[in-house]
Amino acid sequence: MIISSEKVKKSLNWAGKTLHAPEQRLLLGATALATQPFIDLHNKDVDEETRKISAARTIAKIIAGTTVGVLVRYAGIWAANKYSKFEKVFADADKTIIEKIIPDKKRGFLTPIFYKNTIFPISDKVFDKRITRHRKAMGTLLATVAMVATNFLLDAPITKYLTKIFQKGIEPQKTNNGKEVEA
Repeated sequence: MIISSEKVKKSLNWAGKTLHAPEQRLLLGATALATQPFIDLHNKDVDEETRKISAARTIAKIIAGTTVGVLVRYAGIWAANKYSKFEKVFADADKTIIEKIIPDKKRGFLTPIFYKNTIFPISDKVFDKRITRHRKAMGTLLATVAMVATNFLLDAPITKYLTKIFQKGIEPQKTNNGKEVEA
C-alpha cells in the first residue's frame, strides 16, 4: 500500500510521534467499546440471553482492561521519568550542544548509558526529543512487565465486578405481582 496524500502522511507522522502507549491503549479501548458489544449483540449463533450476557462481559473487559492498561502505562512512564535523572555537560557557553550526560547517583539508574559514546556531541533540542522518547519507551517496557501482575490482580477482579453490575441491568426484574419485566 502506497500513501500518496500529504495530509494522510502528516497525520500518520504526527500520530506516530505523539501517541505513545497510554494514548494508543485508550484509542484501542474506545474503538473496542464502540464495536465489540454490537458484534456480540448481533451474533445470530446464540440465543438472546447469551448475546446480552456476552455483551455485558465484553463491555466490562474493555472498561477494566483499558482503564488499568492506561493507568499502568502512565505509571511506567512516570517511573521512567523519575529514575532517569542526569546532569547535562555542555560543550559550548550558549548551552546548545551537549558534550555528555552524567546520571544521577540515586535517581539515574534508568538513564540511557549507551548514549555516552554514541551520540555526543548533540544539540540540546535533539537530545531532549530523544530522551523523551527513551523515557516513554522505557516506561512502556516497565509497564509491560508490571501488566503481567496487574492482569491477574486488577483486570480480572474489576472485570468480574463490572460484569455483575452490567448483568443486573439486563436480567429480567420481578414486579410486585411476580411477573418478569425487562429492566
